Amino acid sequence: MAIATTASSNTTDFGPVIDFRLRPFSEHYDKGFSETMVRRFFSGFGYDVTDAAIDRSYDSLSRELDEAHVVKAVLPGRKVYDTTNDELFAYAARDPQRFLVFPFLDVARPEEALDVIERDVVARGAKGVSIEPLGGNDVRFDDERIFPIYARLQELGLPVLATVSAFASDLIDPTIPRQIHRVVTAFPNLIFVAAHAGWPWVAEMVPIAFMNTNLYLLADFEGTRGNASPELRQAAERMIPDQVLFGSSFPLGPIAQGVQNIRDWHLDPASERKVLHDTAAKILGL
Repeated sequence: MAIATTASSNTTDFGPVIDFRLRPFSEHYDKGFSETMVRRFFSGFGYDVTDAAIDRSYDSLSRELDEAHVVKAVLPGRKVYDTTNDELFAYAARDPQRFLVFPFLDVARPEEALDVIERDVVARGAKGVSIEPLGGNDVRFDDERIFPIYARLQELGLPVLATVSAFASDLIDPTIPRQIHRVVTAFPNLIFVAAHAGWPWVAEMVPIAFMNTNLYLLADFEGTRGNASPELRQAAERMIPDQVLFGSSFPLGPIAQGVQNIRDWHLDPASERKVLHDTAAKILGL
């Protein structure tokens, strides 16, 4: 498979971009993404593997971010191997003007998660949090044991970034959209960002977002390729133009080509700006 180092020349005439989901190759985080896995995802979704995804160097990542005009990138915490929130904060310190850490909350440990909100989010000025119900645990998105977590985040006005897709659970669970619907209805002032736009259930997630303006759909490598792309594009154009935002989900998807995918939707300039920058800036309070 070819190694892609640059995006299309069409990426030279647009403004700044916010990447709302970028998983860095930090000390332990990279163990969750083997080269075999990275290549399989790039190939499966029709992308050429980029230097940054293979050589795992900070310099290559910085170049790809620059090529894509990414001025801010959200680094979501995750429970993979020995990764810690401290590790992500240390990585973000390499470029504090660009990187924003969303500390991980372990929903399988609700009381501990509440402590993490105060220690790693409030005290350190983080702009949001990352959660992964069903990911190696038996906690559903709408499990009432974690409602106090949602309530505290709603009180603080902090957004939740969650992995919402066929890969969110150990076994595929088609009830995930219903679970999300219950959460965003029960907590109408909680900003809930669904990574992967809930793929492959994008058609179900769009009307839920239409009825609940606190639900946002992340347009990343899954939602902008294949059968989901027309639905998500239409949502960004008409149904929920203020609730679709870009995220690369690197290293399982490319950054610059991910931006180009959005540009290839040929939205009007204002709508494109919302997806690539403005909606994320609003959520982050920038």
